[in-house]
Amino acid sequence: MSAGVLNQIMFGPESTWGEAVIPTRGLEVQPGDGIQTDIDLQFVSGIAAKLAKNHASYKGKQKHEGEYEFDFIPVNVGYLLKSVFGSVSSVLKGGESTVYEHTFSEQESKPSLTIEQAVGDIVRRYAGAILTNIKLACTAGETLKATVGIKAKSNASASKTTFSGETIRPFNFNDCIQASGFKIGSAYYSQVENFELEYKNNGEMFHALGSNDPTFFYVKGSEVAGKFELYLDATTAARYADYLSKVEQALQIIFTGDAIGTNSNYKLDITIPKTVFKVANFPVAEYYNLLSVEFEGIYDAATSKLILPILTNLTENYN
Repeated sequence: MSAGVLNQIMFGPESTWGEAVIPTRGLEVQPGDGIQTDIDLQFVSGIAAKLAKNHASYKGKQKHEGEYEFDFIPVNVGYLLKSVFGSVSSVLKGGESTVYEHTFSEQESKPSLTIEQAVGDIVRRYAGAILTNIKLACTAGETLKATVGIKAKSNASASKTTFSGETIRPFNFNDCIQASGFKIGSAYYSQVENFELEYKNNGEMFHALGSNDPTFFYVKGSEVAGKFELYLDATTAARYADYLSKVEQALQIIFTGDAIGTNSNYKLDITIPKTVFKVANFPVAEYYNLLSVEFEGIYDAATSKLILPILTNLTENYN
């Protein structure tokens, strides 16, 4: 009898898209559907002096897709960020000998992963797996959650590897430090109750003649959007005026974790150089008043960026 608590997710970076590797890094995911394969079963039917409609069957455009949700631990997640954005530049942080800053940038080609999904007696490896989106969400009192959407090239049976997890803690709401963790324009805000931010590279798998599995991966226009809620006071009310005036301004979210190196911390620093509020409302209610805002990112010509994520940790690189 299989025990769900013993299920595991492992992954490893590939050198060539679709050429499976042995996964060596664990990902502590929340319960969910994971990656599933849809064989797109097709039926042959026709008028052929038979009462039965279907005369034969075959596999169609096979898809290997799904998503994982997990607490954001600022180490192995760098490989996932590299896959969804495309490129990363890693440098030793100034004044440190073991602390590195990893700056992720958009690139058309996306590095792929082999993901091993072991569920009871079913152990499958999904090669050519590429992240198509990542959503970050945090609410007061909770951990920073990440949800990633994945599309893979192929699916094969495998022998279960030994799980190798991470030993540091995930970011939580306390790490988005008041007065320095959430910034709109030039001002920091400590009245934020929750937020969501999602980046999509809108990647798609392309099927061609001669194979049930996809033939190649391509991206469409990328997007970044999200929402947050602020407790209403004279300071946060100014954001409603920004909405009415269609003000375009930067949005920055910073999570600062445990101390590392000489004078550094684990850190996630995400900047969207140019955002605009597309929805802002303040319901009439008997509980504490909140301003709910939805935003969308716009490509910033001054920085040549749609989004700029920087991860700080003790990992030298994500090659």
